[in-house]
Amino acid sequence: LMFVILVHLNQQLMRRILFAFFLVAITLFTIHCKDDTLPNSFIPDGPVSLVINTDLPEYYHMKTPGNYVYQPGGNRGVIVIHNFDDTYISIERTCSHNPDETCSHIYVDSANLTLRCGGFNLNKWQACCDSKFLYSGQVSVGPAQYPLRTYYTRIDGSVITVKN
Repeated sequence: LMFVILVHLNQQLMRRILFAFFLVAITLFTIHCKDDTLPNSFIPDGPVSLVINTDLPEYYHMKTPGNYVYQPGGNRGVIVIHNFDDTYISIERTCSHNPDETCSHIYVDSANLTLRCGGFNLNKWQACCDSKFLYSGQVSVGPAQYPLRTYYTRIDGSVITVKN
């Protein structure tokens, strides 16, 4: 009788261990597959080292939230945005959806407070993939599935420093 009870307890213990292992495996898989905060590794790297002095006339507008400036660097350039929460963010201008396409450029659509993938041809907007992004770089409308690459941005007084 004691042997039967031990076998039954061992079976219950094994079921619980297998169930716990299954839950841990599913949780790890889900976390790995849904992590959109990781940098988009499909966008080629390029050097970024910018210093923007907002006391200079060409950058004075950057003191006001909602303004932005296009800068060289990275793969296709960098957009430095003074966000409405009074923070600064620097974003790669290469779209995360098909970054190798020649039309895969990010532009600020300040009328709609979004970033869009495409370009201008004879002053007329032409979408590349129709993706739209928030000023944070997160996808708001696909087909893009990954956020835009962001760069380290620091403000020290009137100087904005951007690096990768």
